[in-house]
Amino acid sequence: MSRRPRPLAPVLRFLRRGDWPLLPIAAAIALIGLLVQWSVSGPDAFPGAHVARLGVAACAAAAAAWISPRRWRSLAVPCYWACIALLAYVLFFGDVTNNARRWIELGGGFKLQPSEFAKLALLLVLARWFADRPRPAGLRDLAAPAALTALPAGLVLPEPDLGTALTYGPVFLALAYLAGTPRRTWLALLLLPVLLAPLGLLLLQDYQKERVLIWWRQDQLSAEDKAGAGYHLWHSKLAVGSGGLTGQGWSEGVENRLDRLPERHNDFIFPVIAEEFGFLGAAFFLLLYCALALLALWASARYRDPFTRFVVAGVGVHFAVHLVINVGVTLGVWPTTGLPLPMVSWGGSSMMVSGMALGLALSVSAGREPVLAGRAFQD
Repeated sequence: MSRRPRPLAPVLRFLRRGDWPLLPIAAAIALIGLLVQWSVSGPDAFPGAHVARLGVAACAAAAAAWISPRRWRSLAVPCYWACIALLAYVLFFGDVTNNARRWIELGGGFKLQPSEFAKLALLLVLARWFADRPRPAGLRDLAAPAALTALPAGLVLPEPDLGTALTYGPVFLALAYLAGTPRRTWLALLLLPVLLAPLGLLLLQDYQKERVLIWWRQDQLSAEDKAGAGYHLWHSKLAVGSGGLTGQGWSEGVENRLDRLPERHNDFIFPVIAEEFGFLGAAFFLLLYCALALLALWASARYRDPFTRFVVAGVGVHFAVHLVINVGVTLGVWPTTGLPLPMVSWGGSSMMVSGMALGLALSVSAGREPVLAGRAFQD
């Protein structure tokens, strides 16, 4: 007697296999982001637009999770070249805001930032490249994926958008390491950006060079520096330091209320968290973010399929890199550069890509059987 097919079997299998613990952590981060955006907007001005963006991100996550891993694999190359074409289009015809040409005007007040979507496209194409080939034996084997990484970075830098360009390289380095690149080769690859740093300084625009100089002598800023090129860094550190242990209270932060903190709804949103919720609140937020990234990296080690491992690990690296750069800039660890904090900062493209990244991780993890015992990255 044949067993009757169960219509919900694919759905149940999807729910059973996926790395669903990522979702409650991401939801908690997004909720904190909503509270902070509400504080930035003012307690009497609910951030409805931000809620709408969160809704779009949730829909993007659901759609990405429902697409099969096989389809994602086949879409990797077309998505990559589509993003390259859009990045090239932006350089010549993109919308200019704050002296930066980064967006495509869609009409009705909506804009698209291709450099955000290029992050996922690059992750997919690198995951497929490393999954389809033997373990890299040397630098020559890494030339092609390095070129795939350098191309979008080279198109984003002139926009100018140094912060976004800096997020592409770590994904390549992480996947190269996980693909089994020999340690010596990987270390040589890691040293390459350090050796090229002097050349990179020559390519920076004047305001970017000034920010580097301000960062270098941040403990000796003059009054002119604090009112000029060092304004972002100075007020960011003031906000973080004034939060104390428990913070000044929601919507009570002085730097926030007096509008002294530039881009506090976007690139400099972490100082608002530290100012209003204090060291304890900021530490809790950072722990949540670290848990999200580390959980993805840990989960990636459970899968036999190389493409699945690389994609899930790449999503973890994606969130980790944004956290390190964004928070590091606000604390003065790195020179000032603009980079949103995924799921927290204002920005439709960034929010949508964050949702898609989570959905992508769920899709590929639900579509592959986990390793039964301790064979992480050994296939």
